[in-house]
Amino acid sequence: MHRSPRLPLALALALALAGCVPGILDPIISGGISGEASESGPSPVSSTDSDGSIGDPGDTCTTCDSATEAVFVVPPDPDDTCTTCDGGTEAVFIVPPGPPPACDVYAQDCPSGFKCTAEGPPPLDSESITCSPIVAEPDQAGEPCQVLVEGHFGPDTCDIGLFCDDVDPQTSTGTCAVMCQGSAGEPLCDVGSVCLGYSEIPLCIPRCDPLVQDCPAGDSCVYAGGPGFVCLEIHDLPANQLFEGCGDHWQCAPGLSCVAGEVAEECVIGVDGPGCCSPFCDLSSPSCPGLGQQCRAFYEPGEAPSGLENVGVCALP
Repeated sequence: MHRSPRLPLALALALALAGCVPGILDPIISGGISGEASESGPSPVSSTDSDGSIGDPGDTCTTCDSATEAVFVVPPDPDDTCTTCDGGTEAVFIVPPGPPPACDVYAQDCPSGFKCTAEGPPPLDSESITCSPIVAEPDQAGEPCQVLVEGHFGPDTCDIGLFCDDVDPQTSTGTCAVMCQGSAGEPLCDVGSVCLGYSEIPLCIPRCDPLVQDCPAGDSCVYAGGPGFVCLEIHDLPANQLFEGCGDHWQCAPGLSCVAGEVAEECVIGVDGPGCCSPFCDLSSPSCPGLGQQCRAFYEPGEAPSGLENVGVCALP
């Protein structure tokens, strides 16, 4: 872990996503981001023989002119269920479906009309990933979406390659987020976003500028380790405000970073965690609200990504 000799150890930020810190002040992040189906249908059809007995299951009744002839769908297993029973001699049996087919969320290798996504109730794990039908007129990236089963991860109304993310548990509505392509070893996203894993669902998360806070409403521009700054949903609303205690970056309101140690005289450290929500600042035009605070460089000299050279955070010297 990189530490600056200019700062006391108490000012170092803890970073769980990357395990190391590229800058003078490290952010506190305690957690990560946020069988083929059996075909239902009729089984082999049999007909009655001329003596009134049922013929071989392999026989097929193509014409049924006799009043005594009946059509049967032969149940392949005693556990099958009779779904329609129209008479004493006529019945239709449906084969119970098998487990949903497994698939690759990166490759999107499901049959036409299906997408590889997460379904079912929490927890989200490998058993949640399956081929799910794509709804008619599906929602596109960035559009509102609906989870069709309350309390589940899916199915949802997003198109292939998309996942209904940031879902409101009260309304089951969210936003269609783009899933990473490529492979787990080499994930691919469009320019301007980075692939971050939400357990089994890897999503392309937009990069952002912490000084501009150019994220959608409800998100905050926070540090995510190696990928730099990305837009993440603010958890535990209402968000923690200036100088309130925190344990994670996404607990703080936009424009604030969760910083550990002696950050400001005004900090109120409490049950929310060991950190304090302190503002980002611009090194080229430094200004900090706390008594005795200074705008300290977020990155070590020469290590800031292009366009983020002026990012700082307010802290005590």
